[in-house]
Amino acid sequence: LTLPVFDPSTMSQRDTSIRVTRREPLRIGRMTYDAWRLEADVFGRSLTMWVGEDGSVLKEEGWMGLTAVKSSAASAPENMEGGGADLYEITAVRPDRPLPDPNRLSGLKIEMAGLESASLQEGVLNGNRQEYRDGKLSVRRERLPSSAGYLTPYVDVGGSMKEFLEPEWNIESDEQEIRSKALEIVGGNRDPIAAARNLMAWVYHHLDKKPILSLPSALETLRTKVGDCNEHATLLTALLRAVGVPARLSIGLAYTRERFYYHAWTEAYLGEWVTMDATLNQMPVDPAHIKLVEGNIEKQVEIAGVVGQLRMKILDFQYN
Repeated sequence: LTLPVFDPSTMSQRDTSIRVTRREPLRIGRMTYDAWRLEADVFGRSLTMWVGEDGSVLKEEGWMGLTAVKSSAASAPENMEGGGADLYEITAVRPDRPLPDPNRLSGLKIEMAGLESASLQEGVLNGNRQEYRDGKLSVRRERLPSSAGYLTPYVDVGGSMKEFLEPEWNIESDEQEIRSKALEIVGGNRDPIAAARNLMAWVYHHLDKKPILSLPSALETLRTKVGDCNEHATLLTALLRAVGVPARLSIGLAYTRERFYYHAWTEAYLGEWVTMDATLNQMPVDPAHIKLVEGNIEKQVEIAGVVGQLRMKILDFQYN
């Protein structure tokens, strides 16, 4: 079967082929089903599904490296080892050895396997603070400029910063609530570096750090003051744009507790692009932040192609 599937990374439809390979028995808990086995390639990843006679999906394997089975809310925990699973831990990438004191790093070099089949944005792995060549990635800690070279709001004469200054559907920088809060935080200070520091510190200190099972919204996050790294990064990006500092989202991996976890942070244009992590209160971020994707939701879907596939070996690291 060939079906059209909407691809948010290109804002277009792409044909996805699904092959019905055979019938086979499938046991879930105490039940055995006579299921159809289907195989497909979705956004560059292999996906296997088992479908019942009524068309319901009984089991899936392969998406984000996970396996999902049909269950009721009451019985689902019984089928999990230990009674539950942490998605952050399941998708985390453990390198070959621990990385001591990542906050003090000035440089990091790692070998990465699993990026070969991913359709990541060109220039993201090789840009600003990162260099990727022959499966090896080098990351350096960038220096914070002494001056941004402009006063807020940024005057975009050539239009090159337009997309980083305008609101988006979940980065509602033109909403009065966000504009008022941003101006309240920065006061009358028009220095972009000072404004960025103050806005990041406010988000870090005022948001309750809890996972949210929904798409991030800057306006909703400002109202609830709850969220994980996605909400922190989205709100900070909106606040920066609201005072006229060009800002964008970055998504990748950040190191803590001996693993690299999928993470989101912000970049602000302060004469050059500078990384900011409102979840960890870092500006700029440490080199153990590895950028894989740049942009909003329509770009972030590209990261699904590497989840569960990455392998990392630490080759070298330096400290200040």
